[in-house]
Amino acid sequence: MLTATAGVSLAACAKVANPVPSGQPPSPSATHSSTPTPKTDGSSHPAAPLTGLPAASAAGAASPAVAVIISGPAPAGLGPADVVYQEITSPSARYIAVFQSRQSGAVGPVTATRPADGQILSVLHPLTGYDGGSPSDVRILDKSGLTDLGVATHPSLYTSTAAGLTAATGAMLHAASGDKAPPPIFRLRGSDTGATTLAPTGVSRRSSVRLTIPGYGTEAWAFDAHDDRWVLASGGPRVAVANLVVQTVSYKQIFLSHRQGITAPSARVIGSGRATVFSGTEPGGSGGTAATGTWSKPQRHDVTNYLGANGLPMALNPGPTWVVFAPQGTQVAASG
Repeated sequence: MLTATAGVSLAACAKVANPVPSGQPPSPSATHSSTPTPKTDGSSHPAAPLTGLPAASAAGAASPAVAVIISGPAPAGLGPADVVYQEITSPSARYIAVFQSRQSGAVGPVTATRPADGQILSVLHPLTGYDGGSPSDVRILDKSGLTDLGVATHPSLYTSTAAGLTAATGAMLHAASGDKAPPPIFRLRGSDTGATTLAPTGVSRRSSVRLTIPGYGTEAWAFDAHDDRWVLASGGPRVAVANLVVQTVSYKQIFLSHRQGITAPSARVIGSGRATVFSGTEPGGSGGTAATGTWSKPQRHDVTNYLGANGLPMALNPGPTWVVFAPQGTQVAASG
């Protein structure tokens, strides 16, 4: 299926892009308003902050995000997520699924928290569901400005199934009050930014991409021109997203149990590194697009900036986004 491939070795930590004005380099300490940006394309509804698409209502655009930490070879309920972060662990991946514009009736299997979770979620201050974790990891999560709706304190929000615990994000949303909407975390193409292309330079046409991840396996993504979406065709749950971000990060071994000597890899999501972004159709073209650049998240509470090869910010397509924290040595083979 790949007609012209290019191997890319990935490295670094996770961070979400900073929606800064076109042509202006982002400030490392830039922060964003938690007020959703009004639509300027004629829609009467404000934009959902994480996707940039019109929200169902003004109240929906202003609602807090719900994040659920899950793992397993066949995760359920990810389709409605606005953003999914994929951390590579063995034998199966971990996911942080973030819901805001839409909700999921049963997302799971819910799993324990790890150190990177709080660093990823700190900018979103979401209602967060998870199933335990080491005392130090839970403390890290609770210091990240989020609302803890874990199994230990809110067991009624979870349902036991044959595959593990699941959670209904709508029920989680109604279990806590007073939280704010998340800030925009990606710079998006459209009238609000004036951006019409993924990056000022270095954009290529791509219709498929294969990620070969050390110690994990292969994910195959294909661009669906009809829906203008990247579809995970094999190697993971069947999902369709507007943007696929392959963010190179380093991993370190952490102790899950000092007493039993159990360790696991954990993504290091603060820092900087290489990033390749796959997005949708642009004016005057057809098919998917791709650009390679860098990412940067200087501190825990900073959003992640994604910059093109010339150092200017990339602009993603409005819609859901999937972020892979790809370990060093990951090969990215893309075809046009």
